Amino acid sequence: MEKKKIMLLMKHTEIAQKIIATLENEQFDVFHTEDISATMRGLQGLDVHFLIVEKEQAGTELQRILHAIKEDCHRTGLIIIMDVENKQLRIKALNDGADACIGRPVDVEELVAKIKAILRRIDIVYHEPRTLSIHDIEINLDSHEVRKDGAIIDLTYTQFKLLYLLASRREYVFTRDEILQKVWGEHAYVTDRTVDVHVKRLREKLGEYQGALKYIQTIHGLGYRFA
Repeated sequence: MEKKKIMLLMKHTEIAQKIIATLENEQFDVFHTEDISATMRGLQGLDVHFLIVEKEQAGTELQRILHAIKEDCHRTGLIIIMDVENKQLRIKALNDGADACIGRPVDVEELVAKIKAILRRIDIVYHEPRTLSIHDIEINLDSHEVRKDGAIIDLTYTQFKLLYLLASRREYVFTRDEILQKVWGEHAYVTDRTVDVHVKRLREKLGEYQGALKYIQTIHGLGYRFA
């Protein structure tokens, strides 16, 4: 079986070497770079499965990486090493496409465990050979396409996971805590408000704005369900 490819954008330090050694011991192919251009080329040409980014090393190009992950590299997981005490920066990174943010000192065992958990979730989303058809919505798990009346709807990776979660168990009411755990993961630093914002944006992409909601319904005091 092909090894998963992990790219590490991080200053060449003792902790970087330890991360690389641990990942290689776990049978990952690891590519280490300190250069943003090399990172972008890797995302485009190496079919990278996971990216670890040191925020300071990415500098002002961090948004460029986040944009690439969010819009073009849906199957690539992303962890950012950053100042997790800065709540606003942390939430922004997660909302912009990061799967998790971790602080310093880096706990390498925890980092590897998070990578494995995120990769498992990505594999479930992309490798389960199934298509869901509800109302005029079709969700294809193989091609990661969502269509409404035959027309493709452009969703981010997080929006796709959220839609599939709700649609996979119609009429079941998911609490916000359940959605946070299943879509973002139990260790993600996100809030109930994050769920509400993503549901709102997903509704808009499905063509729901006001009035009767055909797809995603709010069950006040409980959560959300796909009708």
